[in-house]
Amino acid sequence: MASIIKRGRSWRAMIVRKGQRTSATFDTRAEAEEWAVRAEASILSGVSVKAVTPMAGNQTVADLFRRYADEVSPLRRGERWEQIRLAAFCRSSRFAVPISLFSAVDMAAWRDDRLCEVAASTINRDLNLMSAVFTHAIKEWRAPLQSNPVSDIKRPRNPKSRTRRVSQKERGAIADYLGWDAASTPVTSREWVAFAFFLALETAMRKGELLSLTWGDTHLQRNYVHLSSTKNGEERDVPLSSAAKALFLLACPGQSTRHVIPITSGYLDTTFRRATRALGIKDLHFHDARREAATQLSKRLSNVLELSAVTGHKSLDLLKVYYRPDPSDLASKLG
Repeated sequence: MASIIKRGRSWRAMIVRKGQRTSATFDTRAEAEEWAVRAEASILSGVSVKAVTPMAGNQTVADLFRRYADEVSPLRRGERWEQIRLAAFCRSSRFAVPISLFSAVDMAAWRDDRLCEVAASTINRDLNLMSAVFTHAIKEWRAPLQSNPVSDIKRPRNPKSRTRRVSQKERGAIADYLGWDAASTPVTSREWVAFAFFLALETAMRKGELLSLTWGDTHLQRNYVHLSSTKNGEERDVPLSSAAKALFLLACPGQSTRHVIPITSGYLDTTFRRATRALGIKDLHFHDARREAATQLSKRLSNVLELSAVTGHKSLDLLKVYYRPDPSDLASKLG
């Protein structure tokens, strides 16, 4: 049975069951009793006690971010990015406010501060993460919030979608700079960065998809690779062109590693960025290879549904961000 004790203006509920002990503080006895019933039932069914512990009213928004980083982020794709961003949020004095006192006014103040430092697209990505945290906290942890503060503010307008293309000259220059001849099996980590860029240009796969790809996922005899984990959470089979298959065959000799591309995301990002800077190539991101591939693939596939099956886009509106056909090419199809 739970023990519920009044302490000052608060009510503290304590449970000891099956060797586990947990407690939480609430503003009313009714809230304490309701939580105690749920927590006790969860313990008896084998659910972690920590997972049912609510946020106390005296905890700050930063505490909420830390808990999410510890308990929820490890279960999600993008764990590393989430935890880095959440740690950055915690360093802001804007989130040193008790959860019960935090409002849309505070959220808007943070937004305005950030607008002086970073682009609107960066702020909106951060707001997406914060919104997920607040929603989870309200539903699962009974956080003392009346509503999700992110939903109650106006978001900054994102800039226009990127239209950057990748030229053959840039492609060759990057391979040369990284020491890869585009015809031999990559050996050094720098050569693997170039290989990954070329493979992205042929398959439209995302960086994370490329780096998570294992040899067990490849089906070269049937000309496709299987992605068991993608950004949108769904599995996908990626058909391989003859050029893409040739790249995989280049990487095959030895197969001394489980992953097709044996480098980390951080190393790829840093090395690719240094290469473009050293070559004087402006405004080129690794992810631009996905847009270039989508554009090139659109010329060979019969319709946009086939293209979305290859790239994995669930929304045609999102696909339009990457698919930038040349109007002259479209005109030639009209006859």
